[in-house]
Amino acid sequence: MLYDELHQYRKSGFMNILIAEAESSTVSDLKTTLEKLGHKVVAVVSSGEEGVKKAEDLNPDLILINIKLKGKMSGVESAKEIKSRYNIPVIFLTVFIKNCLIKSLQLPEDAVVLSKPISPEKLEYCISRVFSDKE
Repeated sequence: MLYDELHQYRKSGFMNILIAEAESSTVSDLKTTLEKLGHKVVAVVSSGEEGVKKAEDLNPDLILINIKLKGKMSGVESAKEIKSRYNIPVIFLTVFIKNCLIKSLQLPEDAVVLSKPISPEKLEYCISRVFSDKE
């Protein structure tokens, strides 16, 4: 998706979002919050491999991905693969703080990390940060 098209989505307040998360309670909270914010969850996956496949199949506007997923591919590996292949923006989900993750998992300095527990305000802020970097 071109940045101009993405900007149009942002103006309308609607985005198609893929969630890659293994915890059902987190998935439920995210779906509810995203729908209240006017977005559509197009798919939920629990492994990194599924995340890459769904990103290819669905071309979502944004992916929320836990750093730890089921399967052989971690959330970080999956996000790197998705970013290099499809250039889809990613928000990392975790219980840790960003500074620890950047060093230990080699996340990029500009990575957007959303720490659990997730509040609607934090989620909305992280979404806005991902796309403000693109303008």
